[in-house]
Amino acid sequence: MAPTELHASDPQPLANWWQPRRLSEQGCWHLGIGPLSIYLERTQGEWLVGQQRHPDSELLHQVVQQPLEARPDDITFQRYVFRKAPLDFCLQPRLMDRAVVVKTRQPVFIPPGESINFYISTPLCVRLLLGSQVQLQEWPVLRLSDTWFGPSTRIGELCYAAKTHARHSLDEVPLRPHRAVTPLTISNQDKSILSIDKVSLPVPLLSLFERSDHTLWTEAVTLVHQAEQPLAKFKIERKLPLGIQASQRISEPREQVEKNALVRAFAGIFSD
Repeated sequence: MAPTELHASDPQPLANWWQPRRLSEQGCWHLGIGPLSIYLERTQGEWLVGQQRHPDSELLHQVVQQPLEARPDDITFQRYVFRKAPLDFCLQPRLMDRAVVVKTRQPVFIPPGESINFYISTPLCVRLLLGSQVQLQEWPVLRLSDTWFGPSTRIGELCYAAKTHARHSLDEVPLRPHRAVTPLTISNQDKSILSIDKVSLPVPLLSLFERSDHTLWTEAVTLVHQAEQPLAKFKIERKLPLGIQASQRISEPREQVEKNALVRAFAGIFSD
């Protein structure tokens, strides 16, 4: 895809901010993606790159693209030097590099033989690419807390803890430019009731897709709980859910999933 020339724009609720673009040598370009602002400046032989995060919640649903006469003085810029600086850049959305643990609004009880559907949104990372895919930096849009997910300090894995909820209805999911939505099915194939208060979503195993309205989605995921099994069967559906049409794949998984994979997915499990 040919790079797009940059022009000033008003804040947009949703926009395909990941398209390749061309930056002139005049002034500084500001791109605000939810709470993350990225500042870019190019000269003949270098790129200057800066970033900051905004706590203002009013910015969370907006994409801002605008030229600035000069780069901000209160931001530290990193300098990348080239014999001849590339003209084009691309800000590529990526899923997080660890599983993300989300809490349900309250403990969820799934009777034997039942399945439930959730929609989980997780924050993105943004990767800066120049020219022919020269990667300069990658930033998480939100700084998430580390959390250990497992029954003990010896068994489990290091994950991110996200301040979000597993939504039961798609209508309840706020669509934001810095998050991706994963349709999740949890199936209880045990003979006992399954209780869940946290779910670990292995986002490094998932791809990222753009829907026609410029929202970002992953494939649908199914987690199957079986009797006396601390790990869940993990299945990636190779198509998006009914009613969700993706125009293109934006990024590949960070890791490849094994066939018939088992993952540590649930916390707060007990039998009744």
